[in-house]
Order: sequence, then C-alpha cells, then structure tokens
Amino acid sequence: MDVELQCRCGQIKGQIKQVSPSAVKQLVCYCEDCRKFARHLSSEGASLNQYGGSELVLAAPAKVEITEGKQQLACLRLTQKGIYRWYSQCCNTPIANTVSLKFPLVTVYQDFMPAEQVEKLVNQVEHLGAVNEHQALKPLPEALLGASPRKTKFKLIVKLLGWKLTGKGKPNPFYEDSGRAKVKPSILKS
Repeated sequence: MDVELQCRCGQIKGQIKQVSPSAVKQLVCYCEDCRKFARHLSSEGASLNQYGGSELVLAAPAKVEITEGKQQLACLRLTQKGIYRWYSQCCNTPIANTVSLKFPLVTVYQDFMPAEQVEKLVNQVEHLGAVNEHQALKPLPEALLGASPRKTKFKLIVKLLGWKLTGKGKPNPFYEDSGRAKVKPSILKS
C-alpha cells in the first residue's frame, strides 16, 4: 500500500511507498523544538495535538518520494546544528524532519497527508508511542504514552540501524547524493 502526501494547497505532492507495519511506524514528539517550528509556520493548531505533540510517521528515506512541487520545498533549522525541518513555502505545511544523509530517517508530519490517507495509515502501522513526553504541555494520559520511553527509543534505534544496514537511507528526497540538503536551510534566530 502507498500513502499519498500533499501540502494544504496541493502544490507539493508525494508518497510513502510500500507502507506496512514493519516498514513504517507512527509516533508523537512532544519536544519544545517541534512547537517552535509549528509557531514559526503559524500552524500550531493544525500541527500540534492538545498536549503540544507533533503527529509523525517514521519512514526510511528510500520509501518517501516527492513527486510534484519540489521547487516549493523550504527548510529551516532552529539552530546552526539543529535538525532539518522541511515545509512548503507555498502554504507553510510542515512536511518532514531529517538529520542528515548519513542518518537514515525521515519523520513525515501527518499534516502533509490528506485526512483519508492518515486514517488509512493509522490502520496499517504500529504506533510506537511518545518521545520527549516529559516536555508535553500537560501530563499525558497513559493511553497516549504507548510503550515505555526506553522501549520506544530502543525500537527507533533498531529500526534506524536496520535501514542503514539494508541501504534504505538512499535515495533521500531531501538530500543530494553528496549529502548536501536540496534546499539551503534558513537558521531561525531566537
């Protein structure tokens, strides 16, 4: 099964290919940096849940493809060494987070998916739980925590290592083969 991706105005489109419980995972990040990114895009209501978490889909870079509107991609880093936060410059839809070409990880924002695709995805993949839950705006109910934070992080590390060893980090829709980001990131001044 493939899951279609699209920014709010429809100029950027893509897909996550071959979605399955073993290939794609769902998680929620509650870090302050995700909230800063949402505020910068002026999309806090859409991008964050009631506890201040970003709903994300964890996928191998080789599974994620941008098929239309690549010229509308924009990138932001909160600090000089921060992660790369990708969004659409046409409508400020958060798209994904990446670390580098060497780190085989793309976390796609559910905001970058039409509602029916999110529903389709939720029924197909494992929900890992919460990360950075200690930074949530208010205490999380047990049901939202999922696995213990330690178990969630362990599963993430195992998944990343597997993707690295099996070559699923390339191609990466956000980086050139040289490792350079396809769009020069702007650095957000605090």
